Amino acid sequence: MRRLHTWMQLRAARLWWVAGWAMVAFVLYSTLSPEKYVPGLNLLNDKIEHGSAFFGMTFWFGGLMSRRRFWLLGICMSLFGAGIEVAQGTMGLGRDMDFWDWVADTNGVIAALVVLYAVVCFSGGSWMRLAERLLSRRPAHG
Repeated sequence: MRRLHTWMQLRAARLWWVAGWAMVAFVLYSTLSPEKYVPGLNLLNDKIEHGSAFFGMTFWFGGLMSRRRFWLLGICMSLFGAGIEVAQGTMGLGRDMDFWDWVADTNGVIAALVVLYAVVCFSGGSWMRLAERLLSRRPAHG
């Protein structure tokens, strides 16, 4: 019997995917738009923001896939960060390409992968499946 992909086992799979791609769209907009169009960012240290954004996206999409594909997710997310930096350096819209931003992105990816592996080892599956189980429980009446 063929095993279903992790995301196929989720009740709200479409919602999870849409929210994940919305995060990607937000990151693309906020990193590729001229800074004057994205006010209110840079509330923290720039590298912490980079690492946090890539941690969040990697952790999110990691909940939609099996542990066997985490390595591929890590590579794709790190390349996504590199692509953003190259685009910033070539677009001429007041953004700069910064190698250390990519390093921060990749550190966020690695940290998320460590957490994802730990979640899989301790819970036996995807954090999204665990979240759906917890959210679907009805409170006991007593």
